[in-house]
Amino acid sequence: LGNMAMTSKCAMDAAVPRQQRPSRRVAMRLTNWSICLLAAGLLLARASVKQTDDSVPVTATSNQDLQLAFLGIKEVKDYIEVEAYFPGARTGIDVMRKAHWALRKYDVFRSNTLYGQSVCSDEINGDRGHLTALMTKYYGRTFPLGGIGGLPYVGKTGFGAFSHHVPDNGNVLIVFGPHIGFSIDGEAGKFLRRGQAKLSTACGAVIAAYNQCMEGGYYVHHDRQDLQQSRLRRLLKHSCREVSQAENPMVALVYKAYKAVEEEMLAIANTDFGPGKLVLLGGIQINMPHPMRGRFLPLHFTVRAKKHPAPIDLLEWVFGE
Repeated sequence: LGNMAMTSKCAMDAAVPRQQRPSRRVAMRLTNWSICLLAAGLLLARASVKQTDDSVPVTATSNQDLQLAFLGIKEVKDYIEVEAYFPGARTGIDVMRKAHWALRKYDVFRSNTLYGQSVCSDEINGDRGHLTALMTKYYGRTFPLGGIGGLPYVGKTGFGAFSHHVPDNGNVLIVFGPHIGFSIDGEAGKFLRRGQAKLSTACGAVIAAYNQCMEGGYYVHHDRQDLQQSRLRRLLKHSCREVSQAENPMVALVYKAYKAVEEEMLAIANTDFGPGKLVLLGGIQINMPHPMRGRFLPLHFTVRAKKHPAPIDLLEWVFGE
């Protein structure tokens, strides 16, 4: 009897943990599922980024960047700062997809379109995620019409040469505009470049032109060895005093620079290349601190053709809030 009692007691003691095992198994399963879901989310995010770089489907997309919850305090501050100074700014991929979605209505596709851009020569404009970098990769090549500051220095002759490379009965698409950098602390006009320990100016040429005009020192008005900077300085010199009185001079300066680039682009662009469409997409390219993706503020989006020279304004329809 004693042995039987002990055996029964041992069986009961052994049964207790067995009854608790299902709850432990459920907890372990839930934990495993959480890990799997997290891993799947990371893989999807990585695949999405890879798809963004490799192929861009022509569909509308959200203007959301990385969720703010995944950004540090300084990155969130930068995000808010840019939204305040450049309302309507979007990620490069968002601008690209929305533009292509709208252009389908006008039979503008990758296969029948020649792409060019008039943006600053600064290498940071080629960083992954910027509109110009994405467009160049999407079309496979680009014709550079611009130089420092983003002005289309190629002029009428350069535009004529470029536009006559268009496919037969094809279209011309140009992205143009200046750029501005932001530091990790939200300082406009400053950017920390890869491999450097100190901030530098962005756009350096536009800011240099502004400083040269404001200092009033001697400089050659038409320096043959500095033609692009001479032209940029000449176009901005009448705006510098107004810029200096702005709440944020660097932000005000890039808006003035944009108007200068837009005026120069409209002065040289034409539809003499054939019956196809001329598409102009202008704005301000915003270099966000790494690893945040660059943004673009659309300020001009028009379509015109030789048979219909009056521009069709698509800006509000495509990028209006």
